[in-house]
Amino acid sequence: MQYRPHRYNTQYPVEIHGPTGLQKAHVIDVHNNGARIEGIRGYYRGDKVQMAFLNHRVEAVVLWSANGRMGLTFRPGISDDQVDTLRYRRDGRAGRRGAVGFGFAEMR
Repeated sequence: MQYRPHRYNTQYPVEIHGPTGLQKAHVIDVHNNGARIEGIRGYYRGDKVQMAFLNHRVEAVVLWSANGRMGLTFRPGISDDQVDTLRYRRDGRAGRRGAVGFGFAEMR
């Protein structure tokens, strides 16, 4: 049985840059090695794309595409901080110098 990393559900707006030009979409689940995107058309398995969010630009390859959704694999994988950003998690960096964290000690 092949290991599949935990996927975090989200609804994060991104821009996809690829062979069809620029399209706005939403990440609906994410992990360090890939994401599922919703609201996008015209991409096919093997297409190389860039996903842009905030000040990040991530290289990816389309694994599948159907019914306005597609699966991406990141090349290379993204950092834990980038995953936290895409899932709207702000307490992941709490306690680091210069970071803003919204976590509460009693909730950990």
